Amino acid sequence: MGMNIDTAAITSAYARLTLLGTNIANQNTIGYKSSSFSDMLGQASNGGNGQDFKQGAVAVDNKPLDVAINGSGFFKLKSVDSKTGDVSSLIPAQYTRDGQFMLNSSNYLVNASGAFLMNASDERILIKPTLPASESKAGTMQLNLDSGESVPITTTFSASDSSSYNKSSATTIFDVNGDSSTVKTYFVKTAANQWDVYTNVYNPKTLISTTPSKDASLTFNTSGALTAASGTGATFVAATNSFTLKPKDATSVSFDVSKPTETSSYYGNNAKVDGGAQSQFLSCTIGADGAVLPTYSNNGTNVTPLAFTTIKLYKFLNNDGLQQSGVNTWTATNSSGDALGGDPGSSGYGYLQAGATEGSNVDPTKAMIDLLSAQRAFQAQSQVVNTQSQILQEVSQLGR
Repeated sequence: MGMNIDTAAITSAYARLTLLGTNIANQNTIGYKSSSFSDMLGQASNGGNGQDFKQGAVAVDNKPLDVAINGSGFFKLKSVDSKTGDVSSLIPAQYTRDGQFMLNSSNYLVNASGAFLMNASDERILIKPTLPASESKAGTMQLNLDSGESVPITTTFSASDSSSYNKSSATTIFDVNGDSSTVKTYFVKTAANQWDVYTNVYNPKTLISTTPSKDASLTFNTSGALTAASGTGATFVAATNSFTLKPKDATSVSFDVSKPTETSSYYGNNAKVDGGAQSQFLSCTIGADGAVLPTYSNNGTNVTPLAFTTIKLYKFLNNDGLQQSGVNTWTATNSSGDALGGDPGSSGYGYLQAGATEGSNVDPTKAMIDLLSAQRAFQAQSQVVNTQSQILQEVSQLGR
C-alpha cells in the first residue's frame, strides 16, 4: 500500500512539472490561458486541472487582420473539410482568444491552422478580391468663371484651337463595364457676363473624340451670381441659382453645377463623378463593433464600402467546463453550457481592437517559482520511492 501511495505521489509531481513546463513554454503564445494543477495522490480534486481565463495584455502590432478582445468573449472557429474546402460538419466549433487572422487562397478569413472565422450569421467570411464596375451617373461641379477674361480672338469654337475658348477641364467617367472616357468641358466668353459651354467625349480605348456640342449658355449678374442657363444640355434652377449640365454625348451622366459664380482673377472647376472601374482589394480591418471593413482601390482612390458582415463574440456560463482542443482553442461541453453569442461592445461582451493581439496570461515569474517548487517535490518523492524500495529489499532478505 505504501509503495502505491508513493508511486501515485511521484506521478502527481511529474504531472505538475509537465503542466508548469507547458505554461512556461507558452508564455509568448497569443491568446494562451495558463493552467493550474489540482490533484491529490492521483485523484482529481475540484474537477482536476483548471485554466485561468483572465485577460492577457494587449499588444499593438498594426497588422490589420489581427484583432484583440478587450473583455469577455471568444471568437468562433470552424474547421475546414479537406475534401470540399468548406466547413467540416464532423468537427465541433472551436472557440479562441487568439485573434491572429489571415486570408487563405480563396480569400476567406482563417486562423493559422486554416480554420474559418465565423460571422454573426454563423457563416464563413469571404473578402471579395474585386468589386464590380459601376456606371457613372451623377456628377458635381464647383465652378467659378473669371469675369476679367476677354472674348476669344477666334470667334468660331474649335476644341483643337485654344484661341477659340477661354478655359477647359476634363473629367473621367465610366460605363457599365468599367471602361473609362473623358468628358472635356470648354468655357467660351461671348460677352460681359455671358458664357457658352461646350462638351465632347474622348474614348481612350477607341481613340475617338466626339464632335463638340454647345450644351449651355450662361448669364451672370454684376454680383457674379447665375441668373439664367439655357440650351439643350442645361436645366436652370432659379431658386438656387444653379443648373444641371447634361453633356450630349455622355448619355448616362449629368452634372449638378451648384451656385456657379463669375468673379474676377481666377478660374476654378472642381468636377467629381460617381462610378468607377472594377475595384481591387487592398486591405481589410475589423471595427471595435465587429464590422468587417475591406478597402479597395478604385481608379487610384481608396474606397471602404459599408460593412458587409460582422463578427460575434461568444461566452459560456462556465468557462471551466470548456474542453481544451488545442494550445489556445476550446470546445463546448455539457459542463460549460452552450455558446451564447453577442455583439462586441454590448453588455457582457468585450470590444475588439484591430491591429493588436492579446498575449498569454502566464506570469513567468510565478511560473518559474512554482516550477522550482514542483521540481523539489518531484525529487523528494523520487527519494521516498528509492528509500521504500531499499527497505523492501532488506525485508525480503530477512525472510531468507
